[in-house]
Amino acid sequence: MVIPENRLFCRLDGVTPQARTQHRLDVLTDLGLLEPDSAVAFEEAVQTAVQFIDLPIGILSIVEPERECIKSATGLSRLGVMNPLARERQWSIEDSFGVHVVDSQQVLVLRDATTHPAFAQSAMVQQYGIQAYLGAPLMTASGDCVGVLSVLSTQAYEFSQQDIEFLVLNARLAMSEYERQQLDRAQTEASQAELNSASLHSMEGRNAVSPPVSTPLKFELLAQLTQELRTPLTSVMGMASVLTREVYGPLTSKQKEYLDIIHHSGEYLLSLVQEVLELSSLDMSQQQLNLSSLDIEMLCQQAIGTLDQAASRRDQQIRLTVEPGNRIWYLDKEKMRQMLYHLIFSVVHSSAAGSIVRLHVSNKGSGLRLTVWTSHPHLGEGMPFGDSYLGSDYDDSYEMSGSGVAVLAPPKQVAAATVQKSDGYQKNLGLLLGRQIVELHGGQIQIQGSGVPGYRYVITLPRLMPPADTTMPQ
Repeated sequence: MVIPENRLFCRLDGVTPQARTQHRLDVLTDLGLLEPDSAVAFEEAVQTAVQFIDLPIGILSIVEPERECIKSATGLSRLGVMNPLARERQWSIEDSFGVHVVDSQQVLVLRDATTHPAFAQSAMVQQYGIQAYLGAPLMTASGDCVGVLSVLSTQAYEFSQQDIEFLVLNARLAMSEYERQQLDRAQTEASQAELNSASLHSMEGRNAVSPPVSTPLKFELLAQLTQELRTPLTSVMGMASVLTREVYGPLTSKQKEYLDIIHHSGEYLLSLVQEVLELSSLDMSQQQLNLSSLDIEMLCQQAIGTLDQAASRRDQQIRLTVEPGNRIWYLDKEKMRQMLYHLIFSVVHSSAAGSIVRLHVSNKGSGLRLTVWTSHPHLGEGMPFGDSYLGSDYDDSYEMSGSGVAVLAPPKQVAAATVQKSDGYQKNLGLLLGRQIVELHGGQIQIQGSGVPGYRYVITLPRLMPPADTTMPQ
């Protein structure tokens, strides 16, 4: 890629400048960017840009019809104490460098603006002495450019390709994080509005003892907090990726090793964050299935694919085998994926290093059978009963037979205090969740085997029929 030094671009998309300006104004309004407040994501983007590119001035601005407005900036005092730019935090569109970035949606690179005929007479050059300028577009998820992340200097500067790539990445991350924060704020406000509305209809019990925070509300708060983890993780992975490509100089083998660990650990944490968010959205209080036709092999591959890193971190492998037969079943796809993920996740955590966690799919009569167990080159086949058993407090959740089969019976209501004190329960939350999901499908989970060879989970599901107006695929 050639550095676009001193090049100006013009979009030829058939849209008039007036219509483009009005559309950008509408987007700015919808995103709340016309408000005077700044955002943490913008502050971090500016600070990171000046630190990495090593220029004294950084600005993140939005472009309105008549002016370019600063949302976040650093180093403006270098242009003079209480200069108009620092005081007013805006300048006219005629003197704007950023308007060229926004209109073209391209990076603008100026090594020395005093030599460029389009910028040499602007107030940024004549009044503030700006020479070097690098601006990257702020692109929304919908593909609209609303502003610029730029670094500037009063001295000429030779920007490298690495500088440009870094600023573009930083601008993309900043805008993505801002949009996510706006979405979270809108969801929080909507939830608060629902709570306020509900409180207006519940005045009768105001003198009673306040109940504890409801479980759905706790889940919603947990989801919001978990969502917050994404921002620093994404930033860490993005910066690690930039450094790994050696854009700022060669790395030693040990540095490459550490960056590889950072990147893979970040990917693993992001996958866990995603699973927490999906689990929080799983409403088990609704005893209703959203049935759809799915390929059971593909569903299993999707579920275990997200567990590869968890297994490899414990020196384990996950193997899927599928017997010939019918592969298309009517099931609740999201609930079944959650069941497989958390059940296998619990097996991975309880298995020894070097184990192979196996998932086998077969047809049993007119139903579907999924079997989960472990094998180890030295410990043999199957799981120890302690790893698959819920513990002595939960004996009544099983129906033991003389054939070495324990059928997970419908669970009784368990007191919260009992749950908190049972270590066995903590290890088998995935099994309990799996039981509820399987029972919603009309199936059951069994623990088969004996103490010497070990035990395995056997999930049996009946064939569910599609709705009357749906044709079952062959």
